[in-house]
Amino acid sequence: MAKSRLPLMPLNAVLFPGMPMPLSVWEPRYLELAQHCIEHDSEFGVALIREGAEVGGPVAETHSIGTTAAIAHVLDAGDHMMVLAVGQRRFQILRTIDDGPYPEAEVKLLAAEGSAGVSPELMDDVRSMFADEIELILQLLGFEGMELEIPAEAEKLSYMIAAHLRVPLQAKQELLETERSSQRLARELEVVQKELQEYRLLLAAREQFTGESGADDAGGVFSVN
Repeated sequence: MAKSRLPLMPLNAVLFPGMPMPLSVWEPRYLELAQHCIEHDSEFGVALIREGAEVGGPVAETHSIGTTAAIAHVLDAGDHMMVLAVGQRRFQILRTIDDGPYPEAEVKLLAAEGSAGVSPELMDDVRSMFADEIELILQLLGFEGMELEIPAEAEKLSYMIAAHLRVPLQAKQELLETERSSQRLARELEVVQKELQEYRLLLAAREQFTGESGADDAGGVFSVN
């Protein structure tokens, strides 16, 4: 696919296509990066840091696969910006460019994966389990009855699950780098099964605690964080 040049923001976070990411931007070079994207209605690239610091000093070394981000909302507070970015497309970094006011990279945008090779059985299993997990999380947070729309398309579903899993950043990066939705969903199914069981145990423990104590609220004793 064609090469393109993107402003690059190395972060201690993994952004997935279709997923939101709130950012607090205050370092001058990244304020200028954000301002450029706002003025030109353009995207920037987000890539997980492999080595180095997120702010200050030399630009950090990143993993080669990242996600483009579009700025959906911005609050300019003068010396800093609160930015809501939304992931768009995966890219591969071909080379980094650090001779301007902010980091840039020459990238190759990666093709969308679609639903090729995803069996209906896998799709049904992982979507159902993830829906159950979200329902339990909302119960634990006290938001019973609230609904979160679960995508019916394999690629979008795989990215939503990846963004919500309680796994280390390296594991999230590996999911981002996975080439096919079928492979990503198969890996996620195992994690969702494990997390679902943990949330069920946590909810049962909280219900037992509140029942025995007569408390209306478990307060901060049981946290999903």
